[in-house]
Amino acid sequence: MKFHFGKSAMLLSLLLIACNGIHTNDEERLKDNVDSFATAYFNWQYKAALPFCTQESEQWLRYAASNVHQEDVDILRAQDEGASHEINEIVYNKDDSTAYARITVRNFLQMDTIGTAGHIVKEAQIRIPLVLRNKKWLVKMEAPLQNER
Repeated sequence: MKFHFGKSAMLLSLLLIACNGIHTNDEERLKDNVDSFATAYFNWQYKAALPFCTQESEQWLRYAASNVHQEDVDILRAQDEGASHEINEIVYNKDDSTAYARITVRNFLQMDTIGTAGHIVKEAQIRIPLVLRNKKWLVKMEAPLQNER
């Protein structure tokens, strides 16, 4: 049996390109989900954020929604523009089924203590935990999202 180095190298190259294409496509979908979640979440549209989260995360969105007061609504309505964000990096954990996104969020209303109106934060670094379930990357909240500091 002869070893064909040229054919083997070509096959290996094609395999690497194909695998990288799958990962790139997967990362684009992950970023799309993070983007959609962050747009909804940081603009206090918690119901719109639900499809991008795990089922367990729903309790944290419900918690946030239940603590919205008229003062918060007034602050949100008085803003010239909503919150914006930028995805800085995606970090995959060794198990390949969990990751986190580091994002910069600007001009968003930060919820304060219960009974106190929130306040506008000009810029914050937020870490969003993610989990791969049924071939879909979802936000997995274990508490309300906070500034990494």
